[in-house]
Amino acid sequence: MLLAEITDTHLMDGGVPAYGSIDTKAYLAAAVATIAALTPKPDALLVAGDISEDGTAGSYALFRDMVAPLGMPTYVVPGNHDARELMRRAFAADGYMPNTGPLDYVVDLGAVTLVALDTLEEGEPFGTFSAEQCTWLGDTLASRSGKPAIVMLHHPPFPTGMKMDEIGCRDGDAIGAVIEQFSNVEIILSGHFHRSMHRNWAGTTANICSSTAHQMGLDLAHRPGFKVFMEPPQIQLLHWHEKTGLSVHQVPIGPFECVHEST
Repeated sequence: MLLAEITDTHLMDGGVPAYGSIDTKAYLAAAVATIAALTPKPDALLVAGDISEDGTAGSYALFRDMVAPLGMPTYVVPGNHDARELMRRAFAADGYMPNTGPLDYVVDLGAVTLVALDTLEEGEPFGTFSAEQCTWLGDTLASRSGKPAIVMLHHPPFPTGMKMDEIGCRDGDAIGAVIEQFSNVEIILSGHFHRSMHRNWAGTTANICSSTAHQMGLDLAHRPGFKVFMEPPQIQLLHWHEKTGLSVHQVPIGPFECVHEST
């Protein structure tokens, strides 16, 4: 099984540039082209939040139109820039979104289970996850304990050492306390920090995917404010094989010249 992951597309209604200068629509188009050119073709597309920058119905319609040519199932979670009810309506036709409450859901992807978590605290940059959601997460993982699972959410629930930890998931410890009870969780996927990162956490691998557009500056000194850089964007590929397990590949976005090929 091969899964493609993107995050933090930050689309605006009508495709206008985010922050007045970042053409997030063009950057997403480049990410889609990179995914479309892959061989073999991924089985599904995972999106770890902040599809929208302005939380509008138009931005979700634009996203759906742009990824539709990939012709693969797409699974999304909300980020802090997203609007829960508009997302629920935008992706309702795909059949996996709950009709009410948080956008927590579980889907069978064949070889693995995807468990998607809603950490959106609307109006705030940080994330939250309630006690009721933790109970749902535990029950869900317990019912699928014999099958490899991928957990996806927007806000990283683990510390990274960056200043961005200030706006991570405030209930990360509670999420970790649930996940560490289950040996079948292969990886925790997140976005929000606009940088590629990995660590061991809660008895498994924790991962942050780069944005398809702009990246946050690497700040381990916790300076005031945040800086945005146009560092190279990436997608992630998650390759699952029953004999070798899960491998994660960072793939830079764009066409690149092959300068040597052996025979």
